[in-house]
Formats: sequence, C-alpha cells, structure tokens
Amino acid sequence: MAALDALVAAEYIHWEDRSDTAHILILEGWERDAEKTKIDPKPAPAYNNNNNTDYWAQY
Repeated sequence: MAALDALVAAEYIHWEDRSDTAHILILEGWERDAEKTKIDPKPAPAYNNNNNTDYWAQY
C-alpha cells in the first residue's frame, strides 16, 4: 500500500474510498517530463556491406 500512497501523494491517482483498489481513479497515466530519464540517442552503427550478404553468411 506504500506504493499507492506515494502515487496519491504525487497526485498520479485519486483514491478516496480506500476499501478496495477498484475505487482508484487514475489522474495521470504517464511520467511527467521532469521525471523522465534522459537518454542520449546514439546513431546506429554504420555498415559498409552494400549487398547485405554478411547477414546470411554469419548467422
């Protein structure tokens, strides 16, 4: 129940009648922009094979 209490405190859910979890109202179903993990996009490795035979030959 501590996790649900944390979601109530962070205002992700509203849970007035705590007799059952069926009474939970979801206010936000995604992460807020400030809480998202920042991931630097990395370019895909460059392949010098023009005919893609490495795929068939190496697997």
